[in-house]
Amino acid sequence: MVEAFLKIRNSKFFNTLVISVIIASALYAGVSSYNEIIPADYFFLLQVFDYSITVFFTIEILIRIFAERSLINFFKDGWNVFDFLIVSISLIPIGGAESIFVARLLRIVRILRIITVVPTFRHIIDSLIKTIPRVGFIALLMFIFIYIWGAIGTLFFDEINPERWGNIGVAMLTLVQVATYDDWAAIMRELIVVYPVAWIYFVSFIIINAVVLLNMVIGVIVDVMTKESREAFVPDDEKTVK
Repeated sequence: MVEAFLKIRNSKFFNTLVISVIIASALYAGVSSYNEIIPADYFFLLQVFDYSITVFFTIEILIRIFAERSLINFFKDGWNVFDFLIVSISLIPIGGAESIFVARLLRIVRILRIITVVPTFRHIIDSLIKTIPRVGFIALLMFIFIYIWGAIGTLFFDEINPERWGNIGVAMLTLVQVATYDDWAAIMRELIVVYPVAWIYFVSFIIINAVVLLNMVIGVIVDVMTKESREAFVPDDEKTVK
């Protein structure tokens, strides 16, 4: 019996069917947002379609559980836990005034299952998770520089524009906007009228945070994903020798 479930789980047809249902669920989440133009007669059909998707996902997760022979083996994989939580939440009955909002939210979250079904997506997410320790230190360093430049900005530019430089909080938010190049020239132009050398403040901040540190984050992500891709194509016997 277990072999039958294992064969179904590993079959190309079954995986293709799951991906197709997830895509259908994504389309349904989009269509259901057009409540004003959808005829009332079609709402019942949409509900039946939604329930059918939920039933399919429930059957699919049960097949995968039975194929693992035990719940312990199934829950050892973090992606299986992720799938199980999404399907379980979808089965919770919803009532009350906020039921429509919650139902729509669950439909959107259900689309995330495409990550667990497609191996390439899982590989990308796994690689991104492995970059967190290294990227975290770079992000901490960025925060320190933003904090320092924000404190300096409150000292010099508070009286010019309190809405942007009135305190350390809003000053840091302004610098985040500058780091993303979002209309930073207009922000600088407003200050240069009073402080002609204010360009040094902005240029130095952009070079350190937007050019150097942000590119370091990209470099770390590319480096980790490149190593993961190389290891994925290394034969098992060569891994053993290493």
